[in-house]
Amino acid sequence: MENKLEKDKVLLTQASDAWQSVELFRRRRRRFKDFAYGRQWSDTIRDTQGRIVSEEQYMLENGRLPITNNLIRQLVKSIVGRYRYMASGSAEQGVWSMLKSESKSESRHISEIDARGLEEFLISGSVIQRLGEEKEELPRVENISPERMFFDGFADTSSGKIRFVGMLHDMPLSAVLRRFSQGDRERYIAIKNLYRGREGRLSSCGSERIIIDFSEPSAAGCCRVIEVWEYLPREIMRCHDYADASYRIEAYSEQLAEEIKVLNTGRRSRQEPEIEYSFDLVDQWQCTWLAPSGEILGRYTSDIGHPFVMKFYPLVDGEVHSLVEDVVDQQKYVNRLISLLDSILASSAKGVLLYPADQLPEGFTWRDLRRIWSNPVGILPFKRTSKHIVPQQVNSPGASAGASDMLRIQLQLFDEISGTSGAIRGKTSNASGVGMLETELENGTISLLDLLASFKAFVEERNNKINRMTQLKS
Repeated sequence: MENKLEKDKVLLTQASDAWQSVELFRRRRRRFKDFAYGRQWSDTIRDTQGRIVSEEQYMLENGRLPITNNLIRQLVKSIVGRYRYMASGSAEQGVWSMLKSESKSESRHISEIDARGLEEFLISGSVIQRLGEEKEELPRVENISPERMFFDGFADTSSGKIRFVGMLHDMPLSAVLRRFSQGDRERYIAIKNLYRGREGRLSSCGSERIIIDFSEPSAAGCCRVIEVWEYLPREIMRCHDYADASYRIEAYSEQLAEEIKVLNTGRRSRQEPEIEYSFDLVDQWQCTWLAPSGEILGRYTSDIGHPFVMKFYPLVDGEVHSLVEDVVDQQKYVNRLISLLDSILASSAKGVLLYPADQLPEGFTWRDLRRIWSNPVGILPFKRTSKHIVPQQVNSPGASAGASDMLRIQLQLFDEISGTSGAIRGKTSNASGVGMLETELENGTISLLDLLASFKAFVEERNNKINRMTQLKS
């Protein structure tokens, strides 16, 4: 049974190396995703004691409340909404007519998938979709998290020139056995023994941060399966049989070449037309399904190619930079200013009680006094120099020192850096008249035109690939 499953350690190592090469991109994506969904105090800093702590922990240890005012999320939702509005073709009738028409459209499922793909595109600068299985009549489109993808380096912003790509899957053991046992009982037992004790223990469903491991499954009760696609050279023989005018392409082998030579010898003796053949080399996609330990679960070649469609923005010198990355620093500064203003207001609202240390009532502790005193509270014991000094409250008026003006400037800079105006995000506009409002909307859209056009090119590439797959299957 052991020899039922061959191993390919070389391919597994190549896939692991490709996975590691994309780690920096995955870490950056996690950070931008945190900012997009409100987890904006997780960046680490070095405090005065030399410790590496998160900004949230540092704020709490210093008695300040980390406040989040998520502008990035609203920015992303506005651009996704603007794209769906423009793509619906209902700009003349308005938003409600677009919603009504889309609810009756047969392509609303694809529209929803593309909307979520654009959201990922804005956050991470990448969008990846998988076009179902080869055996399906109509390819199923699904968004794939970049956390599960690995690939070799390529200079093109799309996936047109990629030669090595793969994906990590979490499958129930029953699905693995059904798919890869191939109706062979011994193979079934070998795969079952291979994954015994390797099912995922903890489920990542509902967690705030999902970090995928290359070898370990991330879903409870599932097994890790590695899908690898390679663009490999293939040796073929082009055969032209003049006897029946047939032309075929066969996989090259010494045995086949010898058989054709023997057949031609017999035809030559009978003065019959011979088979003309030639050796050639072509590139073809090969798919391999691997277990985490390197066993080959399945392997086949495909004339259609790999099922992934990818787009990266802008991919200058191999670097990916998203829209969210542009506004992260402004978002952080807005949060700091709001937290500063909150701290100033809290300091202004509370009173600090000066209380002589020798006047503490018998049976009372300072904690008791603090509990009795109004909240927020601060009690400062001191030794009096005169018996005429009594407990007194000291109030300090807060001074923002221009923090409010600075916050207003940062909000304006957020709009400038993101390239979106208030009208794009659905805010009240100062434009007077329909003409000025349309001009403002058009100017705001022009600043996003490159990004939206890049995503549109991805959608067109995806649709063209679906058409090619459908034609080859028919």
